[in-house]
Amino acid sequence: MPDTWASAADVLTYTGETVTDDAMPRAQAVIDIESGRLFEDAERIGSRDRYWLKLATAYQAAWQKDQPDEFVRLDVKGTGSGQGSQEGNDSWLTLGPHAAQALRRVSWLGSGSLHVRAPGETPRLREPMGEDGDPGVWRPV
Repeated sequence: MPDTWASAADVLTYTGETVTDDAMPRAQAVIDIESGRLFEDAERIGSRDRYWLKLATAYQAAWQKDQPDEFVRLDVKGTGSGQGSQEGNDSWLTLGPHAAQALRRVSWLGSGSLHVRAPGETPRLREPMGEDGDPGVWRPV
């Protein structure tokens, strides 16, 4: 089994649901798409973000278990009619609700920006804000 953010044992721990090891790569693939990050880059991702990705993957695996048609659904824009109708976003039929909550806590999805350093790239520090309110200049360390 390839490495994933979470294991079948994590799914049981966090959700009380039992899934097979075979289900984890499918849940992982959905989380990779939604998060824009791969497990192979884990060493360049902070521990808090790895924790949220682990929860998202565990929740997604538990949710997918009861979604037998998840990978064959049509491009549905809404459900119902009249006052009971619902419209969804791009991932409302493919991403579990708790997985979506966990992904909203990942730093680059919450703030809209994150720079993941390339191997060997030097970190850059910002000078403190000056008295005149100037935020300073970015300089490499």
